[in-house]
Amino acid sequence: MLALAIAAALAGSGSVRAATPAGAYASLDQHPAAMDALQEQRLFLEVFHGERPTGLIAEFRLRDGSLAATPAELAQIGLVLPAGVSADARGLVPLDALPGLAWHYDAAAQRLHLRIPAALRPQQALGYTPPPAVMPDRARGWTLGYDSYLHRQAGQRTAAVSTAFAVFGDWGTFELEGVTHFGDAVAGGERGFRRLGSRWRHSDPQRLTTWTVGDLDSGGLGWTRPVRMAGLQWRRNFATRPDLVTTPLPQFSADATLPSSVELYVNNVRQFGSEVQDGPFVLDAVPTIGGAGVAQLVVTDALGRTTTTSVPLYVDARRLAVGLSDFSIEAGVLRRGWGADDGYGDIPAASASWRRGVRDRLTVEAHAEATRGLWLGGAGAVWSPGNRWGLVTAALARSGGDHSGWQRSLGYQWHAPAWGLDLATTRRSSGFRDLGDASVVAGGAPSSARAEDRASAWTSGAAGTLAASWIRYRDRRDQVTTVRSLSWSRQFGTRAHVAASLFASNGDGGGGLTLSLPLGRDRHATIGVQRAGDDFDTTATYRRSAPYEGGFGWGVLAGDRHGGEGRATLEYRGDRIEASAGVERLAGRDGAFAQARGSVIGLGGGVYAARALTDAFAVVDAGEAGVPVLYENRLYGHTGADGRLLVTDLRGWQRNRLAIDPDALPANFRVGEIEQTAVPVDHAGV
Repeated sequence: MLALAIAAALAGSGSVRAATPAGAYASLDQHPAAMDALQEQRLFLEVFHGERPTGLIAEFRLRDGSLAATPAELAQIGLVLPAGVSADARGLVPLDALPGLAWHYDAAAQRLHLRIPAALRPQQALGYTPPPAVMPDRARGWTLGYDSYLHRQAGQRTAAVSTAFAVFGDWGTFELEGVTHFGDAVAGGERGFRRLGSRWRHSDPQRLTTWTVGDLDSGGLGWTRPVRMAGLQWRRNFATRPDLVTTPLPQFSADATLPSSVELYVNNVRQFGSEVQDGPFVLDAVPTIGGAGVAQLVVTDALGRTTTTSVPLYVDARRLAVGLSDFSIEAGVLRRGWGADDGYGDIPAASASWRRGVRDRLTVEAHAEATRGLWLGGAGAVWSPGNRWGLVTAALARSGGDHSGWQRSLGYQWHAPAWGLDLATTRRSSGFRDLGDASVVAGGAPSSARAEDRASAWTSGAAGTLAASWIRYRDRRDQVTTVRSLSWSRQFGTRAHVAASLFASNGDGGGGLTLSLPLGRDRHATIGVQRAGDDFDTTATYRRSAPYEGGFGWGVLAGDRHGGEGRATLEYRGDRIEASAGVERLAGRDGAFAQARGSVIGLGGGVYAARALTDAFAVVDAGEAGVPVLYENRLYGHTGADGRLLVTDLRGWQRNRLAIDPDALPANFRVGEIEQTAVPVDHAGV
């Protein structure tokens, strides 16, 4: 145990020396024989590390000129017991038993001065520490999101409304998505409602997993092709822990001989700063960069001496932290012709994907698929040589069944502050098949390519950003498509942005030049020329964006495409809806259009209209009308006549601070709890 007050001094004075090869030291102010005559004494001593006070008082036992303490007491004052050292029959550890420890007992001042070697000091952990999983608030309610579009031109009217309905609760979320077509010219000639997908899902942030039953997308890796299925899926879901860092963290270790300040710079930008006590420490940093960089660890001790260590590093999102796994397992039937025929296969299919971080530099991957007449298995790796020389990816897969073949993939990536490079190639033999090939319409040709190659590079500097890319694709009929492109862009202060591009594809080519001009806080103009083949078009736009807080915006467009085009649009953004409408002229034909999007929410016994939801939301019930509501210390709005306010834009699986502002309330209001933390599930409410 540790005491926080100074204990009474032991009667008598002097110091005790513990004769030990470990290096204990003391001044002998009292005859040793007199001290040896004393029985075991209980002491409460103020502990110093060298001459630096720790502010701690610890309990010791003095016997035969030696000090001893319990292991817990030693841990409290910053001593780590080495292997092979344990407590004696009394539950005490003599200080003389700790190799390398030097100590001095000042009996007159009742102080113990310790000189602790690095091997006996606890390692101080700095920087990132994995936070505990949150416990989400699971309320019951429902949402209906909609996005509608109406268009009229040349006497024909078309309309479509896409909807997404969800019911949520402590049992999970049920979702139904679809689109409804109306009007004269409907794609495919079918009017009415078409279901796009329906499913139930439940996520567990403690286990980082999600269960899905219904329509789903299979999991996959960088060298596989996910497919649409209907069935059951169990997968890792890191989105339930957005505060969890899943990539390898650069780790720095050092030994401070004095209390010091520690700073970390990555590419000359300060990323971390903290104070450390003397002793060893480890810093797990979360650099806010991607790609190559240089980290500098700067340690400044109490005497002002500075030590700087530079380490090159490479940061990417493809690798997993050591010991962390990602997986997806699904079984069911394949969907064919999604959004058109909306058909389901009648043959069972299954797939599984897995990857794991085995080293900071290396993540291994595996994948398997199976259905009638087809099986596939493969393995891959993501490797950063030296944790600094970019990223190498490689994979090999084999398929069998009615057809058999191989797939080979290889890639390299390098991203630096001034330039970058991305290379990738994939080869498939004629007999290779996967579930993507099996999901095409019955009798159709395999959809996978025989060969895919990609090379891109970019550089950035004072003259702007220059990028080049080359893509080659060879299909199952050995038809080759090659696309080459070159682009350049530059920002001229806050006055203008210029972008130019060129491309060529199988004998065709073109390019474009665009000038963008910001005109004030919310106005923007562009002038652009485009050429594709023999067509040459010029377009100009001028628009005022609708404020995010709410209000009106507008835009106009004029160009010479198809013999002349023009468009005028009026926009409105409110708390309950986002809408736009306008008129247009294209190829000599006049038209008009309108669009509206938003959502309807049922929660807590009330029904609310809102903008289109991007994530979670909450209903604040203050019990009075006109109460100001704060979201993350920012005024969000005021409660309505029923004393409630719907707050959208909350972050799912994270802590969101909601409060009311008591300073803005009349003096006769009695204020109770003014602040709460909401932890909603993604795309659900509390």
